[in-house]
Amino acid sequence: MFEDDTLVEPGQEWRELAACAGREDDLFFPANEAEKAFVNTAKAVCAGCPVQAECLAYAIETGQTEGIWGGMTSTERRTERRRWVAASRRAS
Repeated sequence: MFEDDTLVEPGQEWRELAACAGREDDLFFPANEAEKAFVNTAKAVCAGCPVQAECLAYAIETGQTEGIWGGMTSTERRTERRRWVAASRRAS
């Protein structure tokens, strides 16, 4: 997924360690997230990833709206982002 080093920004070295590195993007960016087989396969890869937390944090912090990131679909990340934003506001 992140095999092109030009996609790795400073501080994003975790991408090189991702379980999805070198896999087809179609697995993590299915045409229809309602197709459970694709989503479950991608989530299974994420479940065993050593940098799952970093991936999910990146997706939430940068507002990624498509694909499976850190084991979550775009819908799941929107919910998680709302929680994250609310917690950040309470901490301020």
